[in-house]
Amino acid sequence: MSKISVIIPAYNASENIRECLDSIINQTYKDLEIIVVDDCSKDDTFKILKDYASRDKRILVIKNAINLGAGGSRNVGLSIATGDYVTFVDSDDFLDLDTYREVNDAIIDNNFPDIVRFEQSSFLEVGALRINIDFFTNNVYNGVEGVLNPKVSQRYVALETPGVCNKVFKRKLIGDTRFVEDKKWEDYPFCTFLLGKANKVVFTVSDGCGYNYRHSIGFNNTTLTDIKKPTDRMLEIYDCCDLLSKEFEEADLIDLYEDALRGNQKIHSLQRVRDVMFTRSYSHNKKRQLINGLLNLTEVKFGSIFDDEMYLSLKNDKMFYRARMFLVENVYNNPDLRKEESEEMIKEKIKRMI
Repeated sequence: MSKISVIIPAYNASENIRECLDSIINQTYKDLEIIVVDDCSKDDTFKILKDYASRDKRILVIKNAINLGAGGSRNVGLSIATGDYVTFVDSDDFLDLDTYREVNDAIIDNNFPDIVRFEQSSFLEVGALRINIDFFTNNVYNGVEGVLNPKVSQRYVALETPGVCNKVFKRKLIGDTRFVEDKKWEDYPFCTFLLGKANKVVFTVSDGCGYNYRHSIGFNNTTLTDIKKPTDRMLEIYDCCDLLSKEFEEADLIDLYEDALRGNQKIHSLQRVRDVMFTRSYSHNKKRQLINGLLNLTEVKFGSIFDDEMYLSLKNDKMFYRARMFLVENVYNNPDLRKEESEEMIKEKIKRMI
């Protein structure tokens, strides 16, 4: 058996934290260390956490002195985690009850791999109704079973979703790697770098084994808030891309993953185009201006987009992504609006437009 540390950052999570914790403490696999980091909640979250901890000795509750965000709170958990493997759960999501038993079986059966990856399902919550929206995601590897070496199959690093919640990482693989703090998409460089470091990733597909990712009807989760009203924080994805390049370079992995990494960075930068395209806050003309600003920045930093092998592969695999990019390429795309060659000037132009 392998001890699994489950790290949960929680901020004003009183509405959903009980369902989240119940799905963890009632796992059929029991050798868990459950670390919940309250990030200065203003509601009853901390009180609920202390109540759960009083009833289950596996739960350790920590309260941050200052608000650190999800990345900082996860780092707090990492600093004290003692499990052989580490995973993460967001406080508004929940797990199928057999998930960690299946994970442990995969760990033992495959001689302690670096990462075990299990299914993730996304749903939209409308009152008591939960609507599956997996078609909306770019999750290419749902439904895949088997064992993979990312150093041989670099395409995996390019196209795997960088969420950490449907993956269990060997603690030795994590080492000193930490989440970037004070940035959106903090899991992107953390997860993608660990994928690149890994030598063995095991995929599990089984009924009763999966992660359930919640979207609200108001798109209030941090991933999709920019769809309602874009802000200049969308540019933080480029900071995360830069950090990722630095991590690969320092680990002497940049030559091996150069093409896959560039494709990955283009794909994730283009997600911000999605945010602009779907917002109701801007006119069609303003959307076109801003989208081409983002395309200009992506091209300056990472090279041409629409002929990139990884980009084309994702379009081929995911119908909804293909539909979104059809709109970008055929409705909003205007090369005449992408003449700037200075990264900093493009960023300032984008900030003014926002």
